[in-house]
Amino acid sequence: MKFYQLTAEQRRAKLTADGVQLLPVDPKTLAGLEQLSENVIGSLTLPLGLIPRLIIQGRPYRVPLATEEASVIAAANHGASCFNQAGGVQTSSLRRGLIGQLILAVTPAFKLADLRTQLPRLKLATNQSFLRLIAHGGGIKRLSARQVERVAYVEVLVDPAEAMGANKVNSILEFLGKQLQSFPGVSERLAAILSNAPSQFASAKVILPLALVGGGETANRLAQLSQVGQQDARRGVTNNKGIMNGVDAALLAFGQDFRAVEAACGMQASRTGVYRSLSRWQVIDDQLVGELTLPLATGVVGGSLASRPEVRQNIAMAGIKTAQELAEVIVSVGLASNFAALLALSTDGIQHGHMKLQTRQLVAGLAASPSEQQAVLQVLLARQSYGLAEAEAILTELREKNEYRN
Repeated sequence: MKFYQLTAEQRRAKLTADGVQLLPVDPKTLAGLEQLSENVIGSLTLPLGLIPRLIIQGRPYRVPLATEEASVIAAANHGASCFNQAGGVQTSSLRRGLIGQLILAVTPAFKLADLRTQLPRLKLATNQSFLRLIAHGGGIKRLSARQVERVAYVEVLVDPAEAMGANKVNSILEFLGKQLQSFPGVSERLAAILSNAPSQFASAKVILPLALVGGGETANRLAQLSQVGQQDARRGVTNNKGIMNGVDAALLAFGQDFRAVEAACGMQASRTGVYRSLSRWQVIDDQLVGELTLPLATGVVGGSLASRPEVRQNIAMAGIKTAQELAEVIVSVGLASNFAALLALSTDGIQHGHMKLQTRQLVAGLAASPSEQQAVLQVLLARQSYGLAEAEAILTELREKNEYRN
């Protein structure tokens, strides 16, 4: 049997026989994971952290974040705390729908004008074939066609209702492909696939008193760094990484397609032909104003959500009911993460706080008792020395003094 035809337990047994050392996995958990993916052999656990309170549109949210990076959780919480003190985040959405493309190879006999006359009929027929989507408030919003040399593009804009909608869009495109396979001049269907181009947007805005960020000098420095991110691609991409620290952690916690969002954000950052920061911070009327708009195709139903209780737990804990609400929570986390990073750069620098958190992880890996680890951590932080060799030397020193031994 081929590897993918084996059960998860059989795959693990095969790897073990080959000398691979695998961590134990609960059989029930393993069986559940096998329903979600391919060639399953185990699981990878991420810590689930929390922003206990982030005020968005006047409402407090608990926002779970899935990441192994302690500084991401700390930064998002610090940003959220500052935002809350200023009244929270204001959000809005522009949910145009998802774009799908049916790409056709055509011959000289193909007439684009003739195809365009058929689009109203095709739209009606397709919506009638997907009545369940219509019943939930979705369906095809627009159907268009264009031609580039010997390739025709039939593009569909689909309202996916409360689902992310990728599978539904692809099903609609398959239906359209069958309808057009015998259209005059169509020689071959090249592709029928969702486009991850930005089309669903969420925006967040916050207005902070200057005193809340350490005064006018710090605020102006932060705004200047933001402007540099609009001018310099190297700063812009690093600024965007700071945004995505929080965004990706939220996407993972809520069971969303973070790969699709990352791809769309990359395209959005380059929409002017020059790669730029996705956020903008300015000092206006003695206040620091931050704004962020992200392409966020999100959903609260469909996909793997029904079979992932931990994701359902997180959505329920946040109190999120709609895909739009979810997108606005996620973009707010992105703005909070971005603010915390820029504020750190404008004051102590990013490395100081980052290394303090990294040191906790380093010390946790020492072969030492909890009391010894805590003692080593305190010495490292006092010395502002963060290396493994230094940690091991301190541990040896403490043990030689017969201290902190359990």
